[in-house]
Amino acid sequence: MLIARCSYGLMIGLGVLFAVFMIAITWALKRYNYELQTSEMFTTAGRSLKSGLVASSVLSTWTWAATLLQSTAVAYKYGVSGPVWYASGATVQIILFATLAIELKRRAPNAHTFLEVVKARYGPVTHGVYIVFCCFCNILGGS
Repeated sequence: MLIARCSYGLMIGLGVLFAVFMIAITWALKRYNYELQTSEMFTTAGRSLKSGLVASSVLSTWTWAATLLQSTAVAYKYGVSGPVWYASGATVQIILFATLAIELKRRAPNAHTFLEVVKARYGPVTHGVYIVFCCFCNILGGS
């Protein structure tokens, strides 16, 4: 069994090794394939994702630990129909979100987040309020 020092050293060593490996791959792609990867390309995947992958991403984002636990509890309490009715409650939100996302992509094709849309539409004060609200939502949702 490893002692704590060895395991920390192993984690840090493998992390540094992985970082060096990824830097080498990036350098090779830039030099031999003439690929220029910017942070824009990284965060938006080159804006080349199709609707199937986006839909699966939205579904996997929605299905987090609390959802899995609650659907199991509902199945235990109400039987097979419990998870069906539990999931049907989220379909309305997903359909509305998909419609809103399509409209946002039409009106602001270069926006990365909805906060950029809020800042452009409503100004910096509302943008600041939304930033605080989103931080609280992330803290509460992540805990």
